[in-house]
Amino acid sequence: MVRFGALLICAYASCATTAFATQPEPDTPRLTVSISDLNLNDSKGVSVAYRRIEWAAQRVCPLADSADYWLRVSAEPCIAQAIGRAIESIGSPELAAYARSQRSFRPAQPAGS
Repeated sequence: MVRFGALLICAYASCATTAFATQPEPDTPRLTVSISDLNLNDSKGVSVAYRRIEWAAQRVCPLADSADYWLRVSAEPCIAQAIGRAIESIGSPELAAYARSQRSFRPAQPAGS
């Protein structure tokens, strides 16, 4: 069984960029996600880990829980980036492959693009 923990990091300004290699600001919202109880070699464990990471991303990204549809949509790049950073920090190929198949990992494209 593979055991990991992930730290989810996101700030509204840093999530609007595509620079994944830069270090987040010191005051960036952070949320630790425990996945040490999961087997990341098992599809169920990978699915549960992804859901935990996604849940945390929605908590650290501003406007993700807004009642306004367009404000929630504006938070999607932040959510995708936060999920990506967490998955990259874990380093599980199975989790990365699962993430690529999920809608929340791929923000909606604006109409006409």
